[in-house]
Amino acid sequence: MRVVDEQGASAPTVGGEAPAAAADDDPPAELNEANADHDNSTDKESHDAVSVSPLAALVRQVLDEYHQQPLNTRDDPPWSVLHWSIAYGVDATVSVGDPQGKRVTAIGWLCCNYPAAGKQLIGVKGDRFELPIAPGRQGHDGQFLSMLAQSRVNRSYLLRIGDQEKTVADLIEYEKATCRSEMELTFKLTGLAHYEGTEAVWKNARGEPWSVRRLLEEELQQPIGRYEATCGGLHRLFAINYAVDRRRREGLTIDGPWRAAELKTVKYQQRAFKLQNRDGSFSTAWLDEAEQRGDVTRRLTTTGHVLEWLAFSLPDEQLQDPRFERAVRFVAGLLKGRADDEWHPGALGHSLHALAIYEQHVLDSQPGDRSERLAQNAAAAR
Repeated sequence: MRVVDEQGASAPTVGGEAPAAAADDDPPAELNEANADHDNSTDKESHDAVSVSPLAALVRQVLDEYHQQPLNTRDDPPWSVLHWSIAYGVDATVSVGDPQGKRVTAIGWLCCNYPAAGKQLIGVKGDRFELPIAPGRQGHDGQFLSMLAQSRVNRSYLLRIGDQEKTVADLIEYEKATCRSEMELTFKLTGLAHYEGTEAVWKNARGEPWSVRRLLEEELQQPIGRYEATCGGLHRLFAINYAVDRRRREGLTIDGPWRAAELKTVKYQQRAFKLQNRDGSFSTAWLDEAEQRGDVTRRLTTTGHVLEWLAFSLPDEQLQDPRFERAVRFVAGLLKGRADDEWHPGALGHSLHALAIYEQHVLDSQPGDRSERLAQNAAAAR
C-alpha cells in the first residue's frame, strides 16, 4: 500500500440513521461518517470491466463476509474496536449495544470516546486527556493515532472527551509531548510520520528535542524477535517501513536512517519467505526460526501479522510472487465462512488488514468503497 496524501475528503456515510446515544447527549454527525485524507472523486477504471483473479475474488468475498458481521459496543472493548478499525478503516462499523443494534462508524465511536464493553479509550485528568495502557484500552503508546493514520482520518476530525471537543490534531500534540527514550516508540513513529511528515521536529513535555528522524533512529536500535518485541517485532518493521514510505512520497533523499530502514526491511522480507511453511503460512515462531504449530489461532496471529507487513512493504511487482500469493490464499482460506467463530480480535484485525491492503493493490479499492458497494448490492436485492 502506498499512503495517499491528505486532501480532506469525506468517506461515504455508513450505517444509515444515527443510533440512540450511549452518552448523555446525542451522538454527533461524525458517527455516520469519517473524514478521510483521500479523494474518491478522481476518475479510475471501473472494476466491473476488469478481470478479477480467483484469489482477488476470494479476498474480497472474505472481507465482505466479515464486514457484514461487525463488533458491538456491549461485548467488545475499545481495544477490539480499534483492531476492527485497523482492518476496515473508515468502512468499519460497530453495532450499538447488542449485535442487532444500529450500526455506526467504529472510528467515530472511538473518537467520541463512547464506552465499549463499559470502557472508554481516552481518560480525562482535569482539563487534560490521556490514553492509558490498560486491558481493553490501548495496548501500546500511540496505537490509537497509528490506527487513525493508517485509516487516513483527517487531523481536523472531532475527538469528544467528556465535555471537551478536541480534534485529531490535539491527539498528535499529545503523542509528541509524551515521547520518551525509554518507551516503545513504534506506533508513535507511524502516526507522527504520517501526520507531521518526516522532517518534523518538536520538544516533548520535558523540553527535550525530538523529531521523526529520532523516532526512526531509536526504533532501528530496538530488537526484532519473539521474546524481545511485541508480536515478534512485526509492528516495528511495519512502522519503520511506513516512515520510509512517507519519506519517499515527500520526494526527500533516502539516506542515513531512512536507508538503514530500507535495508532492514529487505533483510527481514527475505527471512520471512525463507521461514515460510509449505502451506503458505509463515512461521509460528515469527521471524526467529522455522516452526509450524497446529494451533489455528497462533497460525492466524503470526501469518496475519507477517502478511500485513509484507503486503505494505513489498514492491507492487512482488505481490504476484507465488510465495506471497500462497500466504494470501492461506489467510483467506482459513477465514472463509467462519465469521461466526470467536477469533482473537488482534489476530483477526491484522489478518483482515493484510487482506485489505492486498485488495487495495489488486483491485484499486479505496476507503469508503466497501460500504458504498455493499449498500448498493443490498438496495438492488430488495
